[in-house]
Amino acid sequence: MRAARWILAGCAVALSLHALLHRRVEAPAQEVVVAKPTRPPDDGCPTTVRVALCFYGLNRALRHTHESIRRHLVAPLRAACARVDVFYHTWSLETLEDTGKAGGEREAVRIGGAAEMRALLGDLVAKSAVTDQAAFDAASNASYYKTLDRRYGGPNFVNLMRQLESLRRVTALWRSMGAHAETHYAAVIYARPDLLFLDDVNATQALTLRENDFLTPYWHQWSGLNDRVAIGRPRAAAAFGNRIELAAGYALETFLRSESFLKWAVCDHHGFDLAFLEARAQRVRASGDVADNDACLKYCSLSLRRTCRADCRKLAPPGEAPPLAAWAKKQQARDREKRRDKRPPKHAHHNRLP
Repeated sequence: MRAARWILAGCAVALSLHALLHRRVEAPAQEVVVAKPTRPPDDGCPTTVRVALCFYGLNRALRHTHESIRRHLVAPLRAACARVDVFYHTWSLETLEDTGKAGGEREAVRIGGAAEMRALLGDLVAKSAVTDQAAFDAASNASYYKTLDRRYGGPNFVNLMRQLESLRRVTALWRSMGAHAETHYAAVIYARPDLLFLDDVNATQALTLRENDFLTPYWHQWSGLNDRVAIGRPRAAAAFGNRIELAAGYALETFLRSESFLKWAVCDHHGFDLAFLEARAQRVRASGDVADNDACLKYCSLSLRRTCRADCRKLAPPGEAPPLAAWAKKQQARDREKRRDKRPPKHAHHNRLP
C-alpha cells in the first residue's frame, strides 16, 4: 500500500508538470532591438559565409569573459572568412544570489545584465531581446517548479526552466532574420555569456558540418551531454534551442535534468550524429572567480575525455582541488535515484565518435 501511494503521488506530480508546461500563458513583454553589426574590414576573403553566435540566459559575468569570447570564438571564425552575427536573449535582472569561488553562502551581488551585453557586444549584435524575469516567473508559476526540485538544492530547477525559455527566445531571434534564415547561416553556435574560453573554436569543424551533425563539448557531460556550448547546422540548432517543447513529455517519464534531457532530445528523439567540440570553457561567477568544478578543465584534453566527461578534479595536483567527499556522497545518492527512474524509449542513432 505504501509503495502504491508513492507511485500515485509521483504520477500526480508528473501530470501536474505536464499540464503546467502545456498551459497557455501570456508571454511577458520583451524589448527587442534590431541592429546592424559592424562588418569586419575587407581581409581579402573571396567569399563570406555567415555564422549566428547566440548567447542566452542571465548575464552574470560578461565583463570577465567577453575578451575570451572575441579571441576564441569570433576571431577564429572571421579568420576563416565567416561573418559573425550575434544574437542574445537575457533577463532584466541587476542583482542575484550567487556563491563565491569557495562555494560558500549565497549572497546578493550586482551584475551587468542587459546593459552590459549591449555595451560589450554591441558592434556584433544583429538582434537582441530582454525579458522581465519576474513576469516570466509569474506567468510560468516558478514557485511550483521548486516543489519538483527532487535532486538539486536551491533554485537550480527553476533556473533550468528559465534557461530553456531563454534558449527558445534567442532561437526565435536568429530564425526571424528572413524567410531563408535556415539556409542563411552555415552554422549556429550557442554559448552561455559566463563562459571563459580557454581554446579557439575549430572554425573548419564548425563551418563544414553536415545537416545531421551536432557538436557538444567532451567535458562535463555528466549523465548526458554538456549544454553550455553547442554548434550545429540550422536544423540541428533549432532543435537544440526549442527543446523546451519536449520537456512536458519527458518529465512524464523521468526527472527533468539538464544533461540527460539534452542527450535524450538530441540523440534519441531527433537522432542527430554527435561529434565532440574540443574547445574548453570555464564558468565564471559574478565575482570573477572560476566555478570550483571548472578550474580543473585546464588539465583536460580530448584524449582524457573519459575522465573529463564528469568530475575532472581528480586530474588536479594534490592540494589544488577542493575535497570531493561531500560531492561524491551526494552524487551517489542522485545516481541511485536515477537508476530507479523509468526513461523514455530510445531510438537508434549513430555517433561519429564513441
